Amino acid sequence: MQWVMSQAEVEHLKLDAAAGAARQAKDLPLLRRRFDIYYSRIATFQESPLFQELRDNEAGSKLLSDLSARLDRLADLIDVSDEQLIENISQVRSELNQNGDKVRELALFGVVMQVEGTEAKRLQLFDILYQLGWVILALFAAIAITALMLAQMYRRGRQLAEERSRAAAQMEAMISSSLDAILVVDTEGRIQAFNGAAETIFGYNSAEVIGQKMQELIIPMHLREAHARGMARFLNTGQTKVIGAGRVQLEGLRKSGEIFPVELSVSLSQSGQDMVFVSFMRDISDRMQAEEELRTARDDALAGERAKANLLTVMSHEMRTPLTGVLGAIDLLEDTDPSGEQMRYLQAMRVSGELLLHHVNDVLQLSRLEAGVDPEKIRVFDLKELAEGLIESQQATAKSRGIDLSLHCSLGPSSVVAGRPRAIQQALLNLIANAVKFTNEGAVSVDIQRLPETDVVDFHVADTGPGIPQEDLQRIFEEFTMLDSSYRRGNEGTGLGLAITRRIVQAMDGEITCESELGEGSLFSMSLPLPVASAPMVKAEAQSDQEQETSAVLIVEDNDINRLLLEKMLIQQGQRVTTAAGGLEAVNCAEAGSFDLILMDISMPEVDGIEAIRRIRARKLAEGTDIVALTAHAAAEDHARILDAGFAEVITKPISKQELADVIARRAGRTPVLPEVNQDENIVQFFDALGPERARGFLATYCEDVERLKAALAEAEELTTELRQEAHRLAGSAAVLGLTRFRELMLEIEHAEGCDITQIELLDEIWCEAESFLSVHMCA
Repeated sequence: MQWVMSQAEVEHLKLDAAAGAARQAKDLPLLRRRFDIYYSRIATFQESPLFQELRDNEAGSKLLSDLSARLDRLADLIDVSDEQLIENISQVRSELNQNGDKVRELALFGVVMQVEGTEAKRLQLFDILYQLGWVILALFAAIAITALMLAQMYRRGRQLAEERSRAAAQMEAMISSSLDAILVVDTEGRIQAFNGAAETIFGYNSAEVIGQKMQELIIPMHLREAHARGMARFLNTGQTKVIGAGRVQLEGLRKSGEIFPVELSVSLSQSGQDMVFVSFMRDISDRMQAEEELRTARDDALAGERAKANLLTVMSHEMRTPLTGVLGAIDLLEDTDPSGEQMRYLQAMRVSGELLLHHVNDVLQLSRLEAGVDPEKIRVFDLKELAEGLIESQQATAKSRGIDLSLHCSLGPSSVVAGRPRAIQQALLNLIANAVKFTNEGAVSVDIQRLPETDVVDFHVADTGPGIPQEDLQRIFEEFTMLDSSYRRGNEGTGLGLAITRRIVQAMDGEITCESELGEGSLFSMSLPLPVASAPMVKAEAQSDQEQETSAVLIVEDNDINRLLLEKMLIQQGQRVTTAAGGLEAVNCAEAGSFDLILMDISMPEVDGIEAIRRIRARKLAEGTDIVALTAHAAAEDHARILDAGFAEVITKPISKQELADVIARRAGRTPVLPEVNQDENIVQFFDALGPERARGFLATYCEDVERLKAALAEAEELTTELRQEAHRLAGSAAVLGLTRFRELMLEIEHAEGCDITQIELLDEIWCEAESFLSVHMCA
């Protein structure tokens, strides 16, 4: 740029020289050529990007403008004809003289710009060198850091290599010592690795199999085609079935040709393009054999359980059926006005028969509880009334053993609860009966109370018996457990009572526990969820004339004795009875007549009860009449099968007179007329049951208790809870002795409203009558 700007001055001088030398027309071309060169130089300054800085400078731009203006005037003087140019030479030289300073100034301006540009470039170069120094320093630092990192990486690599070497050695040791066979196979199915366990399991040594096709050595013939298809499918589509599927049970082939069960797990290992399959195999021949033995043992156990269930079913039927006849015959004999001695024999027979029935029922009930059968539904009932009834039923036995049996209820505002009354009754009865049985001349107290603000009711049965050793407290709830199993044990039983009680309580989501001290007594406690419920409304309506009518009952029973006993019982209750000796005869009777109720046995020859009801219903006989099953089968599945056949309900043999009365009231819509029992018969049975001496002793104690109550009532200002409870206890005993009026009076005292005592005079009158009656038997 400096050279070009200097050349502008040179070209100006040459143009000035050419103008000074121009005298003739022949000198004019040189002048014009010098002018064109000079003109191009100035045009270059105005147009070339190289001189943009010159044009951008204010002074430079003005200088170029002056030069351009003078150049235009020169052009006007030179671009004319030769004659005119000769005349204009003097003006041209004048313009050039005036223009010389501008051209020189332009050259100097270029020098200044060059110097300034050089200075800027030098400063820029200095900056670049300065930055380069920092860059070089940073590079040195980076190189140093990189060197340190490389050194550290090198050391880490050495450590990793050593660790990998150790891991490889450990892995090799693990593989070689593994109890499972480990095989490494490539995608062509060739074995790459074969550990020691594989050698032991398959019978090959490693040298024999390395590089060989796996499927030709260890895969049984019948599985090779499936293996080949699976490998091909995986290699073509990536779809897996065994690979990565966890443990798979297949079969393997030993060198000896033996096929054996194996547990197989296959995983895929891939590094770049290399792919291998790692297989873990375990010989499970011993395990399969053990499982087969377990299955056999289980099947044998199940067969034993089925045999036990079948045995129980057969026992139920074969033992309960004759018991029905025995107990039914005793019922009928008791109604034939037997002598005192005969009554004692009948009572002994009844006790033995009922004891045998109780044992059978215990075993069968335990079987039902073990099966988880709980047919009873939740009902609303009065818990206090249920407990009082139980206490009443055990008072005679307790008195005969010199035991004071008492009940204390604290159930809050209402004693009506929702629960399973039959199960509660049985569990509580088992505990009370046990306490009475194992206590001699002591006390048994039953305490029932509701925990505050909960649905839980606690039952406590405490006795003053001999107690239970601590080591036996848990064992007493086991089946068939009797703490005294010697030949001279004082109490009979199956050892199932507490086991059944525990299962009953657990079935009701309750708990049962026992606390005992040797020589002090025992305390059995039950906790049951029994929420308070509203008492159902009962309408006390007088029986209509229709309800007093007798019912037409058809008895279907193949056993002659049972059929006769049922007939006698129903006739005594005022029913009209028809009997049939089998299922076919029952169908004919149903076709020939109309009945209010049909009582049908199940197990009968030829046409049994199931087939008989099927035929009756299929022919639309006895429509609207309930058919009740009478059976000795007590198993729950038998009852379910019977109900599925269409029976209204199932009653298990033996059946008592009261049960017959209840089923007629439920199913036939009639209230049976039970034969009345006079007062003498009640007390005779009482003497026969206890024996004369014990009975007289009880009566003497009873009379003393009544006198104490009379004295307490005479002195009391109001009826206390203790007086009401004593009246309740004496009322229960009065029922056993047949003292009807005295019992009713005791119940009135117990339930009297308020605290006033208004029955003292009436009590003297009624007790005088009862005492006269009792004295006759006490002195007999």
